[in-house]
Amino acid sequence: MSIRTLAEAVSHYGADAYLLTVAQDGPHTSHVTIELRGSSIGCAVGASAARNIAREPNVSLFWPPTEPGGYALIVNGAAAGERRATGVTMAEIKLTKSVLHRPGPKPDDSEGPCANDCRRLKT
Repeated sequence: MSIRTLAEAVSHYGADAYLLTVAQDGPHTSHVTIELRGSSIGCAVGASAARNIAREPNVSLFWPPTEPGGYALIVNGAAAGERRATGVTMAEIKLTKSVLHRPGPKPDDSEGPCANDCRRLKT
């Protein structure tokens, strides 16, 4: 896999991702369009995701594999929402970890604790 940085991964996977937040009654998934801002990601979120972030800021972003057997992109972070005068809530996600992940045996050159084929990305 030639992708080594989060910027390269976002360029490959695109700006459309799934945001996973935690609601009072369980997980909540929503579609977002992200903007990479160095060590953070910005995106507009809906009312449910905004409420969830206010209560529990730990979130994940997910991009499915682009081909069968390929890697999924998973990004974890802590989010804060800001409601704008336009009524839109913008989330700023401070990145804590980003990986390319797929099922399968852990490669010899993998440095992470995951038992699968998991590749950490640099921010």
